[in-house]
Amino acid sequence: MRLKTVRIERFRNFVDRQDIDIEDDVTCFVGKNESGKTTILEALHRLNPANLQETKFDLTTEYPRWRLSRDRRQEDLGKFKPVEAVFELDDRDYDAMARFLPARPPQGTLCTCAKSYDNTGFLGLVCPREQVLRAAAVAAGVSDGDTERLVQAAGRDAAATMARDAARAFRDQGDTARAKGLATFPVVLEGYGYLLGEGLAPEARAGLVRLLPRFFYFSEYELLPGERDLHLLAEKAESGSALEPEEESVLALLAYAEAKPQDFLGDNYDQRKAELQASALDLTHKVFTYWTQNSDLEVDFDTELEEVATYPGGTPVMHRILKVLMRDNRHGGIVTNFETRSAGFRWFFSFLAAFSRYQDSQRSVIVLLDEPATSLHGEAQQDFLRFIISELGRSQQVLYTTHSQYMVDPSRYEKLRAVEDTATRGNPDLGVVVRSADLSTNSETILPLQAALGYSISQHLFLGAGRNLVVEGGAEVAYLQRLSAHLEGMGLPHLDARFRVLPVGSTANMPPFVSVNGRRLDVTLLLDGDRSSHDAKRLLRLADDGKIREEEVVTVGDVTNGVPKPELEDLFSAADYLKLFNLAFEKRMEVDTLPKNSDRIVKRIAAVYGPFDRDRPAEALTQHVDEFFRDVDKETLNRFGKLFEALNSTFPAN
Repeated sequence: MRLKTVRIERFRNFVDRQDIDIEDDVTCFVGKNESGKTTILEALHRLNPANLQETKFDLTTEYPRWRLSRDRRQEDLGKFKPVEAVFELDDRDYDAMARFLPARPPQGTLCTCAKSYDNTGFLGLVCPREQVLRAAAVAAGVSDGDTERLVQAAGRDAAATMARDAARAFRDQGDTARAKGLATFPVVLEGYGYLLGEGLAPEARAGLVRLLPRFFYFSEYELLPGERDLHLLAEKAESGSALEPEEESVLALLAYAEAKPQDFLGDNYDQRKAELQASALDLTHKVFTYWTQNSDLEVDFDTELEEVATYPGGTPVMHRILKVLMRDNRHGGIVTNFETRSAGFRWFFSFLAAFSRYQDSQRSVIVLLDEPATSLHGEAQQDFLRFIISELGRSQQVLYTTHSQYMVDPSRYEKLRAVEDTATRGNPDLGVVVRSADLSTNSETILPLQAALGYSISQHLFLGAGRNLVVEGGAEVAYLQRLSAHLEGMGLPHLDARFRVLPVGSTANMPPFVSVNGRRLDVTLLLDGDRSSHDAKRLLRLADDGKIREEEVVTVGDVTNGVPKPELEDLFSAADYLKLFNLAFEKRMEVDTLPKNSDRIVKRIAAVYGPFDRDRPAEALTQHVDEFFRDVDKETLNRFGKLFEALNSTFPAN
């Protein structure tokens, strides 16, 4: 199964229902501290935990406090479900379910899992009624025409009655083959009752539970300790007593070596220790596949008998203590306690140790990482992000939270979810909002994405080769990329593929950008207006100083005329830009409603509509590419074609 969506409502600072789409591989939640990111992971973990034991909801402390008394008077809050997950099935799930369900689920069936505040679990399968009726008709051998009539029935009983009546009619007419399929349909339909309101039988529910993915949760509280009393840990494990999070990580490490705490308490503990050390070497090797900070570290394990108490007669009480050690071969092989080393390395190694028991499990596991690797250096965080994307995300779904720019891959922005607590002191009911990290999201919430993008660009600038096309912002990037791709597909002039398009925030930032970087970079600058504008004059003065060549400055005014101080949006025909505006803001404005003058198109629209976010039409172009270009004006294509020719001409002649 694959987690498809999560619904969270009335849980901690979540008030209104939030439906969160989950990616097939890696989903990243970004946001400020206390925004609600951790709440998402903890709610999911309680549905079907793979590790840790405190997995129950507490109505008194976790229901939105200011609403508790009021809502209690209106409904039984114990039965309210604060979290629900929806899972997609794969072929293995369908095959497995066919063995314990009375009928194989139709394609498109989803599994739902929820938990209420009284900690009752809810598990079921859902499928649109039309698909269920169609599947039953196909299984019964009903003809295509009759199937189409059956799926239009108002419900299960109506479809069965329709089939029986039609079967009698065709039997009377002598069409026995057609009658047979229709007569069989009601019987076959009974097998799909679990999708039509009957629910799951106990044995079917048990089978579904076995298929349901478990959630593995890991945070800084699960770090491996430097040492642990194996006698006490064995007693806890055998008695079923509650374990500390770090103790669960120790048990996972021992399980990776196919051992238990009590195995080290007998006479053969030396053999067990050797097996544990072999496991440590294996985990260390995995760490260094992605850990590039210091490849001379080794993790080792040892056990020692230590006096922990004294019997009344003076005899010492001796317990065997597991010690986790670090050997630094870069500094003479010095050995220190695991807890004294880099918190970042401890986090990385502890996670691999804790997750090791689930990594090769036949049962699906979804990984939940709460603020992973925050104690790591920026480059080490990028190592761990590479591990998440390249290894973890390939074999299981990963959901993680972060507010670090180094734990965000800006090239995978579609996998980001921005989490924002919109509540105020005056209106706490606003609560948390979760949405895609697009241009319209609160800038403070997506600061990690913005910072990551800036870091990526700076690395790209100084380490990469090629020519950089410097533009004002994200909207310009979207327009240039989409129009160039369309023109290239038509075989018309388009943007040279050697360009890297870099937004710098505003045209005012272009002169200092060029002044700082000088001739270290090959750069072309595209700015609004014409060569008489203030910013253009500043850039042309830099050309006089030898920072850039004059021809490397291209203005929108170079390729259009008739519009004072033209902007990139003015390369669109008025009708085309209005189309994007209407898509972005769900309006129906017509060109005839705009002022009849030669002003910039943005200014003309603002005169009617008021000020608006200019990034939104660019988003609309990205989201509705096919629809926009289906009847785009030639005027628009011609202007952008001229612009691309002007930009391409800035490449020096060979």
